Formats: sequence, structure tokens, C-alpha cells
Amino acid sequence: MHNKIKTIITFVTMTLVLCSCSKQQKAESVINDFLEANLQASDYTVSFSDIDSTRYVSDSIVNIMRAEALKNKMFKKGIKYAGKSKQYIYMRVTICIDNDTTSHTFYLTPDMNQVVSFKAN
Repeated sequence: MHNKIKTIITFVTMTLVLCSCSKQQKAESVINDFLEANLQASDYTVSFSDIDSTRYVSDSIVNIMRAEALKNKMFKKGIKYAGKSKQYIYMRVTICIDNDTTSHTFYLTPDMNQVVSFKAN
């Protein structure tokens, strides 16, 4: 009986860890694709924080972030974003180009399929 409980607990823990890792990897992949398509530079490195979610980003804040992104010379003009939502997944990303390191926060759709906006930190 004791071994069955340990086995079940181990299985549940491993399942949660694997699900968490796959979400993290999916978010990283979407952001990598976004950077590849929209960064001016082609030679860069990135590092990622853990994903998290927020409900504290309003439509007006998304609009402000998008307007600020237009002024960011690291990124191309005409970026295509996903539609707005009530909740976002976000991730902090450190981008290194040559000797210049910057930090940005990227906001993704809840299904983590597209970038909604980003901001320089």
C-alpha cells in the first residue's frame, strides 16, 4: 500500500513537471520566432525567465507598449501582433547583441501561440 502511494505521488509530480516544462518551451519557441522575424540584428543570444500570468494588463497598456515598440530601434517596423485578451502569459527575456544587453517583457496570448505586445524593462 505504501509503495502504491509513493508511486502515485511520483507519477503526479513528474506529470506536473513535464507539463510545466512543455509550456515553458512553447513560450520560448514563440518568442524566439517573434525575435527572429522582428529583430533588426540577426546575430544575438537570448535567455528566458520562467513564464507567469497576469490579469493586470489592460487594453490601453497594450496600446502604449505597442506604441513604444515602434520607437525601439532594435525591432523592425510593422510588427504583427495577436489580438488582445483579459489575461496574458508573460516572460522576461534578456537579449544580447554584440556587447549590448537589454531586458524585455513579452506578453503572449493565454494559449501561448502569439505575442500580444512587449516592453523594454
